[in-house]
Amino acid sequence: MNDSPAVVATHPGFAEVRAAIARIPRVDIAIKNTPMTEAPNLARLLGGPRIFVKRDDLTGVAFGGNKLRNLEFRLARTMAEKPDVVIVGLDLQSNSARQTVGACNKLGLETILVLEGSRPNQVQGNLLVDYLLGAEVHFARDRQEQRRLLDSLAEECRRKGRKPHILNDNPMFDVASAVAYLETTIEMLEQLDAMGLKPTAFYMSSSGKGAAGLEIARKLFGGFAVHCVTATSEFDVPSRTAKIANETCEALGLSLRLAPSDITNFGEFVGERYGVPSDAGNEATRLFARHEGIILDPVYTGKAASGMIAHIRAGRFKRDDVVVFVHTGGTPAIFTWNQLWADGKGATS
Repeated sequence: MNDSPAVVATHPGFAEVRAAIARIPRVDIAIKNTPMTEAPNLARLLGGPRIFVKRDDLTGVAFGGNKLRNLEFRLARTMAEKPDVVIVGLDLQSNSARQTVGACNKLGLETILVLEGSRPNQVQGNLLVDYLLGAEVHFARDRQEQRRLLDSLAEECRRKGRKPHILNDNPMFDVASAVAYLETTIEMLEQLDAMGLKPTAFYMSSSGKGAAGLEIARKLFGGFAVHCVTATSEFDVPSRTAKIANETCEALGLSLRLAPSDITNFGEFVGERYGVPSDAGNEATRLFARHEGIILDPVYTGKAASGMIAHIRAGRFKRDDVVVFVHTGGTPAIFTWNQLWADGKGATS
């Protein structure tokens, strides 16, 4: 993060914001300018607005996903320390873990993962890809043990003459996500403009980090709504989003500030709990697959899509509105929950 970011114009356009982003160090990992595709079959089925899908599941490395855009900024900060190994603590079936290992492979860094949970009898989904990518994987019972392992593994690396970097402690960890999705929102607005369209609303799965970027764009450029759909009840998402957005504005030299009241968040689509598929999310995953050939996942994007579908069914949009679903990836989770789809119905039982 820049110590003294340049001050950006009071009412910046795309070029000024991009110039501010360009001052933040980054490494080139992700495929950017991912496709924006229309989903006419799904729109026809739901009888609602035009639906477009931003295909950020196609960002390239290790099955793709939104984290690769974030990692361009996170790992640029990492590389400044000239490490030879990155250590990171995440969830057992973390999309972020998979993409981090793939990104580190691109940069010539080894990766040690400390995952919260126990090694399953059948290794599937993201965990399988972690092993395929060559990560050294450790398991922790809870967050406290995970933190102890992060520190002890880093110390062990130092004793061996290595230079570890704990990614969880990276000062760009949150801001990187917001910067990445501020840039992505500009990308999406330009793609729609090239089609002669203006967005009515964006839907994305986020617990505050990525959504902060979309919310900054909304405040800067206006004319659309941001509907953040969360897959966890862990956070006070409006407060978290506003905090990260303000830290990001400060890093970019933007005078803009957001309050929790500026944030639109939907937490009612979590279902039973984080990490467990919901009936509505499974239905959304099935609808995207069977009507558009687009594979979501039942933990994040499926639940976010269920929020969008519920709002369309409730009549919140007109037929000529333009709703954009930001597909943040997560495809390997489909294989972890293989029994949901084996009966051809996608039911939870």
